[in-house]
Amino acid sequence: MKKPVLGKKVGIIHLQMVREEKYLYGMGRFSKAEEAVEMVNPLLMMSDRETMVVMSLTVNMEPLALEIVAVGGTTSCQIGIGNIFKHALLNNAARIVCFHNHPSGDPAPSGEDRLFTRRVQKAGDLLGIELTDHIIIGHRKFYSFHEHGVLPCTGPGGTA
Repeated sequence: MKKPVLGKKVGIIHLQMVREEKYLYGMGRFSKAEEAVEMVNPLLMMSDRETMVVMSLTVNMEPLALEIVAVGGTTSCQIGIGNIFKHALLNNAARIVCFHNHPSGDPAPSGEDRLFTRRVQKAGDLLGIELTDHIIIGHRKFYSFHEHGVLPCTGPGGTA
């Protein structure tokens, strides 16, 4: 006769989004990548390290929340795809826009930036949350994957 197998204990959890604060941030519906950059730039312009910020949006491009999801070094920022979508899922967001800065000042995307964008887009397709844009912010200029035709989705302008 076999002994019954004793299982391991499994934790029971409860997830809840807690809004810490709301700030008047000038975050209204936007129609161009430039307007989105203006909203996020104050968080990134003084950073001496790569910082990844994700904005979750309604289907009508209205911002729901903004989160700094990772801070890296001077040349890279490692981030798991799950962390990109965590607050978007909790906010019932329809879309996200990813932003990160290049402390060098040159917003040209690296090969890693392009690969990351494709991975986030595929994950978003599976989750039903559209990656509307990935914007890299440099010194007084930016690179929008949507505006350069890399993301064939509905961009900040709301049209394909």
